[in-house]
Order: sequence, then structure tokens, then C-alpha cells
Amino acid sequence: MSNHRIIVAESIPDMPEETEDKFLNLPDIEEEEIIETEAQTLPAEKPEPLFSEIPEPEVLKQQLASIDEETAAFVVSSTELFKTCVLPNKTELQERNLKTKSDILVGDHCNIGYGLYGNDVAICEFSTMYGDVVAEGDLRIDNFCEVHGTVICNGDAYLGEGVKIHGKLTVGGNLDIGDNVTIDKEFKALGDIAIRNPMPVVLYLLLYIMTMLHIEGEESTKKKLNELVAEAQTVPLVLPPKTSMDLRYFSVPTPMEIGSNCRLHGNIKAETVKVRKDTTIFGSIQASRRAKIGPRDAIHGDVAAKNIRVERGADVLGDLLGNVVWLHEDARVSGVIKATEGLTIGRNE
Repeated sequence: MSNHRIIVAESIPDMPEETEDKFLNLPDIEEEEIIETEAQTLPAEKPEPLFSEIPEPEVLKQQLASIDEETAAFVVSSTELFKTCVLPNKTELQERNLKTKSDILVGDHCNIGYGLYGNDVAICEFSTMYGDVVAEGDLRIDNFCEVHGTVICNGDAYLGEGVKIHGKLTVGGNLDIGDNVTIDKEFKALGDIAIRNPMPVVLYLLLYIMTMLHIEGEESTKKKLNELVAEAQTVPLVLPPKTSMDLRYFSVPTPMEIGSNCRLHGNIKAETVKVRKDTTIFGSIQASRRAKIGPRDAIHGDVAAKNIRVERGADVLGDLLGNVVWLHEDARVSGVIKATEGLTIGRNE
């Protein structure tokens, strides 16, 4: 009998009434324009990959000596990079895997009960993956991470100190491997193999920005990194530190933004949840502050938040449980609507 993972959209209990700030007047949120990759005129030059290997000239070695890992982690964490969980357009959370065509950034101390499939993949320290990790480009796994599955990388791979891989390792390029790395099954690297401790991921991210943009100092680096995140044309998939994903919940301690044309299996829990258009979620949504369901989204479960907004053409196959609820006149709700501080049926002009 074949094993199948079954995800049950849990019914969310009624939320207690609170006297905190109300969001009675929600501003109309314009529907974002989604620029499809197929419709873009691609430039002649291929953009520099986010995690491609950088050289280490004397200037970079001096920077390495002057900036410790703790300072680098503070600067990177204080930027907008890990402030929000981001699932780019066309992301798929399947029965066993989280798949995207974009880069993947995983914060520290994450517990991910799924495999990861992406372009370049970077996993910060003390994180655990319960599935295969596949990178079409480069792969960086930071110190003391653990992967309960196979690791495949078509580019170069960097494994930090104390990394444990409970499966096979296949690398299409070069392999930098740190001390006390454990690989339970066979490994293969088509390029060179270097036994040394690779640069920590947070330090690598910081120095990459400083080196490529010729900037100095923590404040200027933080400002420039925020600008790059805001202006990036290709949005990476970002899992903030302490993200937890299992069969019951996809839980993050930050706001979550879900792109268009995504297909996700599982119940979602976050500070706020914003879903763009034409996305299907087979599970419930629970937000401690507000939830916005975009045009033509389909939610196969309940939506619970203090402030809920459901846009035109959205279909909620469950209950709406909130303090303040704004519902487009062309949206559909199959279950009960509970709005303890008011329900508004409206339209976008």
C-alpha cells in the first residue's frame, strides 16, 4: 500500500473579542500587475546569480577580518530581507516538496518538513530539512544544519561545519566542505573538492553586497541591501528564521505574502497574510492581525483574523471569522461569516 501524505484543513475556533485597534477603513488595494516572464524582453546579458561564488582579493580578506559573524547576522537580519515570508508567483507546496523557479533563502533555526526545489538555495545555520534539497544553481548549507533526504546541486555546493546529510549528495560543480560533515550515503562531485570551512551564509550575503557594490560600513550596507530587495525583478522565496512547516501548519513569526498563480497544500499561520490573485490554498488561513484574499483566489478552508478583506471573484470554501470583515459583492463564502465589529459588502471603483 503506497504512502500518501494527507493534509486536513483544520477548522479554526471562534476568535475572542478584543478591544485593540480597529481597521474599520481599509484602503482599497489595487490589483497588482503580474508581469509574466514569457512576455518580457530578456536582456542580452544574463544577470549575475545571487549566490554565485565571489573572489577573495586582499580587500575582501581585510573585510573578513574586520567583520565578525555576529555583526553580519545583525546587519542582514535588520534589513527587510527576512522581515516577511515571501512565496513568489507560481510557487507550489505539494505533498512532499516546496517548489519554485526562483532562489530560496531559508533563515536560521527553521524546521522544514518538506523538500526544497529552487534555483540558487541558501540555508542558514541550525536549520533542519525533512526532505530532498534540489538546487538548479548553487547551494549553500550553513553550520550545523541537517537534511533528512537527498541533496542535489547542479552548480557549486558549500557545506558548513557539522552539516549532516542523511542521504546522497550529488554536486555538478565544485564542493567546499567543512569540518565534521556527515553524509550517510554516497556522494559525487564533478568538480574540485576542498576540505575547509566555507564562509557562513550571513557573512557571505553581507560581503557579497559590500564587494559587488563597493560600499563600506554597516549602515550603508543595510540601506543598499534594502534598496536591492525592493527593486529586485526576481523575487526570491524567503522563509524567515524560526519558520516551522509540517503536516498541520505552515507557520511563520512574520507577515506572509503569497504571490499569484500559486498552489499550496496546508494550513497557514502568520502575523498577517496577503494573497495575490488566482492562487489556490487547500487549507485554512489564520492571521493574528489581518488577512487579505485577492481576486479569484480559492481558499479550501476557514479564514480567521482580526481584519479580513476578500476581493472580487474570491471563493472561500469555509468560514470567515474576524472582528472587521470587508467582502466584495462578487466574492463567495460557503460557510458562516462572523464579524463581531461589523461586516461591509462593497465594491472596488
